[in-house]
Amino acid sequence: MARDPVLLIPGPVPIDPRVMEELTKAAAPHYGDEWLRRYNETLEMLQRLFQVRNSEVYPLAGPGHLALEAIAFTLLRRGDKVAVVDNGFFGARCADVLRAHHLDVETVRANWGEPPDLDEVERLVRRGVKCLAVIHNETSTGMTNPLKEIAKVATEHGAWVLVDAVSSIGGITLPCDAWGIDACFGASQKCLAAPPGIAPITVSKRLLDEVDPATVDGWYVNLFTWNRIRKEWGDWHPQPTTISSNIMYAFHRALQLVHEEGLENRIRRHEIVGRAYREGLAGLGYSFFTKPEYASNTVSSAKPPKGVDAPDLIARLKKDHNIFIAGTLGPMRGQGIRIGHLGTQAAKSYLETMLTALAGYSKKAGVTGAEAAVDRAVQLAAKAG
Repeated sequence: MARDPVLLIPGPVPIDPRVMEELTKAAAPHYGDEWLRRYNETLEMLQRLFQVRNSEVYPLAGPGHLALEAIAFTLLRRGDKVAVVDNGFFGARCADVLRAHHLDVETVRANWGEPPDLDEVERLVRRGVKCLAVIHNETSTGMTNPLKEIAKVATEHGAWVLVDAVSSIGGITLPCDAWGIDACFGASQKCLAAPPGIAPITVSKRLLDEVDPATVDGWYVNLFTWNRIRKEWGDWHPQPTTISSNIMYAFHRALQLVHEEGLENRIRRHEIVGRAYREGLAGLGYSFFTKPEYASNTVSSAKPPKGVDAPDLIARLKKDHNIFIAGTLGPMRGQGIRIGHLGTQAAKSYLETMLTALAGYSKKAGVTGAEAAVDRAVQLAAKAG
């Protein structure tokens, strides 16, 4: 009998059986009393997840990039000046997406794996930038941007902050209200450990109040459509169009598990497992693409020891162990590996499986103390519970 794959890519992640159960049920209506109850509970749980009070939340059906486009369609207009922090693959892509909306996009560039210069951020936003977009957690480099500090600079000079939290929400600290973040979006299949297909968004009512709904193009990606439908049809069909009941109910269950664990506890679990991966990988001869103070707790991006070819290693892990990880992207392509430890992946069992497999290749490359490095990392990960 074939072994199940060990999925340790940076998302999607393995689905908890309690969430998977919702996917196996017969399809149910996307309206009515039961739908309305769970839909409204989902909105309430999203408010708690994003840590917002005076903001709207939306569970769009689609990928994370749909959420980015919905925010752009609703809040920005052709020719608006926006800035994007570009220090990784997804920062560059964010700039491309916003340019496709005919915005005047400038980038705050930094080397991949390095944070932006805050003085440069300030110089740019002081020139009349309407919005600053930031990738909170760059999975391409295994780096978490210093979002609190970046947001403070932007908001002090009149720019509102748009955050891609696809690989951080539910796994890395992100109090949107406290940090002055007016628009933020995620994706269901990362730290939330739900199936792909839901892109949660939060937008402050302050920003929405500044926009004339009549000036917004589009319908489904127009967040005012979602507001209007919820107001007019909220007693039975609160969303504009059909959303798969199985996907939505699975997302609802996944959010319940987040809050049953406790958001702070879940973030702590990711912190411990992230640190255990870094210590274990370092002991196996790996080096990282970012400094320790910016290292991500949800994705490790690392360069193998001398004598281990990254693309070959990825292929061998799949063939020999049925373990799936990812390679590095862009100008770093072929140089390293990327391991996801998001949501269900942030567990001792997955870490032990992954590092034990890597230890064999490190030993063949002449790295000493591989077993001890794995043991220490496993002991640390055990503290995550």
